[in-house]
Amino acid sequence: MSMTLAIVLILYFGVVSGIAFWSAKHTRTEEDFIAAGRTIGPFVGGAVLAATQISAGTVVGTLGRHYLTGVSWWWIWFGVWAGWLVSAFLVAPRLRRFGALTIPDYIAARFGSENARALSAVLIVVSYTIYLVAQFQASGEIALAIFGIQPLTAMLIVVASTGFYTLLGGVRSSSYIEFVQTLIMVVGLAVAVPVLLDQVGGLAPSLRFLDSLDTRLLGWYYGPKELAAFGIAFGFSIAAAPYEMTRYYSMRDEKTVKQAIGVSIGFQFLIGGTVLVLGLLTRVLFPTLPSEDMASSIMAFEVLPPIVGALLIVAMLSAIMSTVNSVLLVTGAAVAHDLYGKFVRPDASQRRLITVNRIAIVALAVIPVVFALQKYGDVQTIVVEQGKFVASFFFVPVVIGLNWRRGTAAGAMAAMLGGFLAVLIWEFTGQGGFAQHGIDAVEVGVATSLVLFLAVSRFTRPVPQANVDTFFGPTPSTDGE
Repeated sequence: MSMTLAIVLILYFGVVSGIAFWSAKHTRTEEDFIAAGRTIGPFVGGAVLAATQISAGTVVGTLGRHYLTGVSWWWIWFGVWAGWLVSAFLVAPRLRRFGALTIPDYIAARFGSENARALSAVLIVVSYTIYLVAQFQASGEIALAIFGIQPLTAMLIVVASTGFYTLLGGVRSSSYIEFVQTLIMVVGLAVAVPVLLDQVGGLAPSLRFLDSLDTRLLGWYYGPKELAAFGIAFGFSIAAAPYEMTRYYSMRDEKTVKQAIGVSIGFQFLIGGTVLVLGLLTRVLFPTLPSEDMASSIMAFEVLPPIVGALLIVAMLSAIMSTVNSVLLVTGAAVAHDLYGKFVRPDASQRRLITVNRIAIVALAVIPVVFALQKYGDVQTIVVEQGKFVASFFFVPVVIGLNWRRGTAAGAMAAMLGGFLAVLIWEFTGQGGFAQHGIDAVEVGVATSLVLFLAVSRFTRPVPQANVDTFFGPTPSTDGE
């Protein structure tokens, strides 16, 4: 297994390095670095969206959640796909038509406010630092379970390897690398399913064993309300996720974006289904693992044949690297383009902006490692919490803001800050919680954000008409105002 894995990893990193150096030669401007020169097509674009979505939260966290709780967790995917459909029809076309480089660019242009830009950029950095914690924690779990490597060492390796191709080619290199990573994930997970079925003696005996172990594994470990809350958190965050929406800007046109979202849902369906099966079958083989996050790595190393196990391990690594890459690009751009380039040095050259972007990426890659070492929760829990924050402060100003003319800058800022604080208070003061009230933090956050957006917008200065016309056109009466 060690020799096979070493060969597969060498081949994998060879391909990644080749793409990175090729992309670096074609990266000359900030638009090249942040938006790949707007050249990405639908199939590569769909694979990129899938790779960004299918993070450690899926191949480690979701597989582990199926291992622990059974089939009911599958229903959260419908919330994810609903978020993608909202994005496809209500968000993506207008964002691509606008043709900005970052989501704070949209916030500033839509609401005519550089202060709103700054607030959105800061919130992006804060929320995605949480997301990176989950990715690095997952890499530490995998390395410890398979190789006996200390988590800190594994995290620094991920930072170095992902930072390498992120710094070189920006979005162009990451797009083609994530296309390869998506294919590896699909193949690795799909090939593992029949192998594990053979190991457990077939599907029927496995189902009987799981039912005898805990009847909830094949039924309802979570209730409908809990699953709805999880689905809402994922759906709202996907519909307005900056690290996904930024990818729209790199695609050729609006039609390409819609096609890419369809391709992405197809990839996610395949990956989600195989992760469900693998989680259940791993529970049959190893009923009492000390941590559900170990399920995927133990299964890959202890059960699968060397070449299949190596593919699956590389698939897990690919999922982590693709998400880390996307998040670093978004947070780096928030610092360099939206904060440094707009407030500190508006006259900065293209070369300086790319340099600052690269410096920000390095800094923002290292900070989450400190928090990941503390292990504040399992990987899936951290991913869900991050989704709640993103949904609470971005869903309303992005989705509603793109479809309601009357939104104002003050309303957008109140919505972002109010939604963020509502989730923070609900989750961490101990005064509320789903188990106690049947109301989840994401529902509180989005509701607070929506009320503030509508109320404050009604009583504050309208956005300049030129800004509104950019997104809605010059005829107010036809837009249902």
